[in-house]
Amino acid sequence: MAVFFIVLFIVHILESVAGFGSTSIGIPILALALGTETSVALLSGSGLILCLVVAATQYKKIQRRELLIILAAVIPILPVGYLLFAKLRLVEWALRLIMGSVVTMVAAREIWRRIIRKDSSDPPKWLVYSAFAIGAIVQGMFSMGGALINVYALTRIRDKGSFRATMVMVWLITNTISLIFRVFVLHSYTRTIWINILYSIPLIFIAFFIGNKLHNKIPNEKFANLVYLVQLVSGLFSIAGGIMLIL
Repeated sequence: MAVFFIVLFIVHILESVAGFGSTSIGIPILALALGTETSVALLSGSGLILCLVVAATQYKKIQRRELLIILAAVIPILPVGYLLFAKLRLVEWALRLIMGSVVTMVAAREIWRRIIRKDSSDPPKWLVYSAFAIGAIVQGMFSMGGALINVYALTRIRDKGSFRATMVMVWLITNTISLIFRVFVLHSYTRTIWINILYSIPLIFIAFFIGNKLHNKIPNEKFANLVYLVQLVSGLFSIAGGIMLIL
């Protein structure tokens, strides 16, 4: 389980900086060593602890209106993700390749537009809402929908601190619902998994301390670029994970 603690520490620093990334980047990496279901159980469970820490320290920055809008759109779609995962888990490689390709194309487009063309306007509405809907389904399947849901959130929340605090609350609520499903329906959580999540708590607090320091150093106007760069990495890791599953 040493690989779990190494991956957890790195991706939790990243999530403390950007407000997402611990599952969308961590699961494809960890799945190569432990399998997808174990990786989802470990990182989504430990990620809830980080979300609680961020929410408890940054709650004043949460934009409640946007939080409610996102939850109202995502929560009803979560069961669709659960059902699809149960039906399509045997062709997970294809799901990862498709999801990774979508995330990579969206992120690459926005990075090119923002950094190369110096165009910081919002993406077209069709892209924003399509990414939002797909992200909600992926959130139910793998707890990895953040990279797509963020496309919508970045058009509504401009302040980096408010973005992080609001999105962490989204993951806290949606991943809690998903955890209940995995505990009582999929029976994914074994005694070993719970013990490893418990042992990870000190690392989570250290990761938050480091990530929070880095978050405060990032200029607000550069934060969206960072989020899309993280999403690009997330998409590439998902593609790599799909290829590894084929092999």
